[in-house]
Parts: sequence; C-alpha cells; structure tokens
Amino acid sequence: MRDRVDANPQWNSHRCCRGGGGLTFWFVVAGGVLAALVVLGWRHVAALVHLRRALHRLACGEPNMPLLADLPGGWQTVGRDLRAVAARMDDLDRTASRERFGLDAVLGTIGEGVLIVDGSMRIRLSNRGAERLFDLGESPTGRTLMEAFRNLEIQRLVQQGISGGRPQRGEVPVDGGKSPKVFELNVSPLPMEGARTGAVVVVHDISRIKGLERVRREFVANVSHELRTPLTIISGYLETLIEGGMEDARTTETALQVMFKHADRLQHLVDDLLIISQAESRAVPLDLQQIDLCGLVRRVIEQFDEPVRSQGAEVRIVSASDSLPCTGDAVRLEQVFLNLLENALKYGNRPGLTVTFRIGRSGPDVQVEVSDNGPGIPHEDQEHIFERFYRVHKHRSGDSGGTGLGLSIVKNVVAAHGGTVSVTSTPGEGSTFLVAWPANTAKPRGAE
Repeated sequence: MRDRVDANPQWNSHRCCRGGGGLTFWFVVAGGVLAALVVLGWRHVAALVHLRRALHRLACGEPNMPLLADLPGGWQTVGRDLRAVAARMDDLDRTASRERFGLDAVLGTIGEGVLIVDGSMRIRLSNRGAERLFDLGESPTGRTLMEAFRNLEIQRLVQQGISGGRPQRGEVPVDGGKSPKVFELNVSPLPMEGARTGAVVVVHDISRIKGLERVRREFVANVSHELRTPLTIISGYLETLIEGGMEDARTTETALQVMFKHADRLQHLVDDLLIISQAESRAVPLDLQQIDLCGLVRRVIEQFDEPVRSQGAEVRIVSASDSLPCTGDAVRLEQVFLNLLENALKYGNRPGLTVTFRIGRSGPDVQVEVSDNGPGIPHEDQEHIFERFYRVHKHRSGDSGGTGLGLSIVKNVVAAHGGTVSVTSTPGEGSTFLVAWPANTAKPRGAE
C-alpha cells in the first residue's frame, strides 16, 4: 500500500497544494473582515470624538454646532438631537438676553434705588439709581449691606423684612457730608432658590420733602412769633386804655402811637407775606414797562434822605450815564432796592458808612451792585440770608422792626423778572449784592 502511494508522488503533491491554498483563502477573508471592522470602528470612534467636541462646546456656552454631516448612519439621530439642543439653548440665551436688556433698561432709567438682597444680607442685584443715591463709586453687587453702606439701620430694616416675612418701611438718615440725606426704604420679602429667602429693597430720596417740612415748620413758627409780638403789645395798651388809661391824655397819646406803630408793622408783615406767596406761585402781577433804572434808584435814595443824614452815612450812584433804559416793573424793582438800601443802613450802622449803587449793562442784562463798607456777613450766614425770616443779627431783630422777609422778597421779585441776585461778603469789610435781569424783553426769562 505504501508502495502505491509512493509510486504516485504527483498526486500527493497536488493534494498538498490544495490544502495550503484553502488556508490562505481563510486568512484573506479574516483579514478583510478585520480591516472592515477596523474601518467601521474608526468611523464610530471618530463620530464619538466629534460628538464629544460638540458636547464640550455646548458645555462652554457655544451653541453654534458643527454640521456633523459625516457621522455614520446610526449616529445621525444623535447629531440631530444635539443640534436641536444647541438651537434650543441659543433661543433660551436670546430670550434671556432680551429679558436682561429690558430689566437693565427699566432699572437703569428709574430714579429710585433698587436692590435685591439674599438671606445672607448679600446684594445680588443693584441699579444705577442706588449707586447715585448713595454716592458709590462702583456697583455694590456681590457685597453685603454693611460692606456697601455702613449703616446699621438699613441692615436692621432689611433683616426684619427677610426674617419676619413681612414688608417693612422706614426712614433712614444717611451722612451726606455738607448735606445729610434722608432715604425711605421699602423692603418686600421674596422667595429665592431652595429654602432661602431674600428681599427687594426700593430706596427713595426724601431729603427735599423733609427739608420742605422743616421750612414749613420754621415758617409757621416765625410767622406766629412775628404776629404775636405786635398783637401782644397792642392788646396790652388796649387793656390799659379800657381800664382807665384814657383819663390820662399823655398815656392815651403814648398808647395810640405805640399801637399805630405795631399795627403798621403788622400791615407790612401781611403785605410782605402776600408778595412772597405770589412770587413763589409765579403769580406776581408784573406791570412791565420801559423804565429809567438810574432815575428809579435816585428815587429810592431820596426816600432815605433823613435816615442817611441822621446816621452820617453816604449813598452814591456810579453809572456811565445819567439814564439807563430797561424793561421792568417800576414798583416791584423800587421795592427791591428799598430793601437792599434799608438792610445796608440798618445792619451797617457805623461811622463813615458808604453805600454805593453801581449801575450798568452786562451783555443782554442790566446789573445793579449795591455795596457797603459795613461789618459784612458771617460766612456761615451767607447761604441762608435769602431765606424767609432769616436774620443774621438775631439779637437785634426785636429792635430793628423788620420782618425778616426783605431779602426773600428781593430774591423772588428779581426771579419774577427772569433775573438773579447774589451776595459776596467779607466779614469786617462789607457786602455786595448783585442784581441782574434782562434789559429788553416783553416777557422775562422763566415767566410762564
């Protein structure tokens, strides 16, 4: 048998070749399948890399997605979902931007200060109104109330509103340097994330209102005082006359003279109050005409001829010409310069007193400077002298017979003419009042 096999070596060689060729075939098939798997796996790995990059861009807040067009078919749905998520995020971002812009526009244009404070007293949001009211150099957002404002009353009000869960309202004085301020705070609790609460704080500046209330109280007190003094004197002398004083002619004459003097003072006070009331309501009935300003000032000086001589004072006019035509209400302007001259003589009562009226033009305006070499006005009083009932020499108010309304009338009458009045004074060297208004106009500036 062996001999038969060996006797046919060609057949044996052919059989061995057929066996080796089949093995190679399967190797080739396996290699092709492996290559296909590698290519397919690489495409899926590449798809995962692309998707990871896309997710990273979304996580970084970049909603602009790549096209992802070369993803394998099984990943196309994931790509579409990612693009839908990116588009949704872009829409939400645009909506949030619009709402943020609207909120910033509203909060930025209102005059009140608005703060949102969380439960730890930290400011989460503030507007420019709050920065302006509290004179802050930068936004207080991110800081606590105490760090931002250094005010225990503000901290207390907000804390009460948050802890008590009920709205709070209070007035808080704030040190504003030369002009302290008063703020009204309205605290409204509101829920925040989780179990924590916060509050919306709205701040109103009521400094001007408080100032007006103070002025009103002082005005009522001053008017009451000014009315009470002459009324008390008149009542006292009337009682004296009723109880038999009329039998004495000298007593009767003295009583009548004193009563007439104080009745006249009351009349002046009422007239002055009426003028101020009309001026402040812009209802001063001005009779505007062409007038000679130099002639008007000369008439004013003539009315004080006797007091000027008795004091040994001198009143003079300095002007480039003998006449200066301008527009104005002669009666009201005469009252202005009467008050200025009366003040100069009354409070500058000293030997060698000189009062000078300098009359001229400055552009479209006429100007009158009333200066004296009297004792001057203390610096702390200069900003108040145009206020109603304000007196520099308060200890002399009872002897002077004035109402304390003269300079307030000057200010209001000049303002009704569309002009201004100011004062410069050096204590011990004298004072200068500068009055100016439009020279030629049928309707003064500021008139309605």
